[in-house]
Order: sequence, then C-alpha cells, then structure tokens
Amino acid sequence: MNFAGMERVSLVDYPGKVALTLFTSSCNFDCAYCHNPELKKSVEEKVGESEVFKYLDRRAALIDAVVITGGEPTLRADDLIPFVERLKAQFPTVLVKLDTNGWNSDILREFLNVIDYVAVDLKSLNYELFSTVNLKQIQKSIELAKTFSTHEIRITMFPPYVPEKDFEELARMCSGASLVSVQQYRPVSGFCESPPYPDSVLSEFADSLSEYVKNVSVRK
Repeated sequence: MNFAGMERVSLVDYPGKVALTLFTSSCNFDCAYCHNPELKKSVEEKVGESEVFKYLDRRAALIDAVVITGGEPTLRADDLIPFVERLKAQFPTVLVKLDTNGWNSDILREFLNVIDYVAVDLKSLNYELFSTVNLKQIQKSIELAKTFSTHEIRITMFPPYVPEKDFEELARMCSGASLVSVQQYRPVSGFCESPPYPDSVLSEFADSLSEYVKNVSVRK
C-alpha cells in the first residue's frame, strides 16, 4: 500500500504517544474548513509500505504508535487492513490509530479487531451540507466506535455546521463515549473565513457533554 504523505514524528496525533502519521488521499466529504484540503482528491501516493517499515526498523525505540489519517482512510479498506495486519505482525508493540469521518459503519466494523484506537468525527446534524451520507449512518458509526477499547469522538466547532441549537442533541449522541474532543475551528484566509465561536462557548459545550461522557477534551 502507498500513502500520500508521512509525518515521521508526531506528539499530538495519538494521545500520550510518539507517533508516525500516515496520510491517505481522497475523501467523500467536502467540509468547508478541511485542514488537509490537498488530500480531498486522489493524488499520487509516493510513500510505500516498505519505506514505512524501514523507518520503523530504524526508529523502533522511539515510535510508540502509527496513526492513519487522510483524506478518508477507510475508502482504502481493502488495502489498509492487510497493511495494518502486516504492520502489527512485524512490530507487535506498535499501536495503531485510525482517523475516520464515519461514513460507513460496515467498513469501520472490519477494523474492530485490527486497530487499537479509533477516532470518529461527528461533524454536524446536517450532513447534507457537505456529503451524501445521512446522519443515521453516522450514528451507527458513533455507536460502533464506542465498542472499540480505545475510542474518541471529535467535534470541530464550525458554527455553520454546529449551531448552538444543536448542542444538546450532539451531546446526547455522544452518550457513553470514553472521550469526546471539542476542537476549535480555525478560519483560513481566502478559503474559509466564517468567524469561530469564542472559547467560552466551547467550554460551555464541554460542560454539557460532561453530563453524558466519561472524559471531555477542549482543544483551543
């Protein structure tokens, strides 16, 4: 399997671990605030798995985890699952985390016994704003994510997608999760310039989430 990019050392992508982050290209969502817009479309993927394995061989004492993100990695499930299985066989102590937009719970289920950590985005109650996926499919993925031993639900606080009137329903959807991360949206000049919520609104939303979930993280 090939990847569109590789960040050799990350201290933020896998909580508490030193990680190697791998990027796939192509995504079936068109989020206005996408932080990797260059990966929305399929691009030439030049980082081969042999390069990944060679790097891990050299850095085995440093790297605790591999994070697979995108784009949307589960669009490549047929290639990605065998890659992860080979990775775990060759480096059994290395943890693997998958970032996904949750578009297909059936595909996500295939990763249940393959990876160590799943992070699923909960982007809105109105997915028709940026995709052809309906909310019921996302709800299935959120419920499935809660069955992974280590999981995270991430909510990016983009006001057009996450209006304050939806806060309570979003919190209820997260009920029973181990961790929900409330992430500040960052405007990008000339690309997505909607004003973000003040930090106080993120804190208030986090407080409401704490009634439903075990842990809430606010990333400002």
